[in-house]
Amino acid sequence: MKQKELQAFRRMLLELKKKLSSNINHLQEGGLRAGSGGGVELTDLTPEHMAEHGSENFAQHLMVKILQDCDTEMCDVNLALQKIEEETFGLCEECGKHISRKRLKALPFARLCIACKQEEERRAAQM
Repeated sequence: MKQKELQAFRRMLLELKKKLSSNINHLQEGGLRAGSGGGVELTDLTPEHMAEHGSENFAQHLMVKILQDCDTEMCDVNLALQKIEEETFGLCEECGKHISRKRLKALPFARLCIACKQEEERRAAQM
């Protein structure tokens, strides 16, 4: 891959990292505000309040899942940036072949080529 292309991918990854960091900070701040309301005893809740409490729990679990996904994506972005430095960016971790530029433009932190990703998903679906 040419240096000009690598620099374009580096910029793309750095911009994505900035957005992810902002999203993570926003979600964490929102979680801290929501979690600071103090505990509620189950016996203190009417059926209507129990439903609201269930909705709050669902929202908190959803926020945790989104934070985990953002964290995973941040790790993938950092790994892609490291691969650019090590001159291994764009190589499939499974077969070692080049990942298509079209795939990298859509998902610049892709770790697998299309064929290996499809095989990974096929194996996961069989479990």
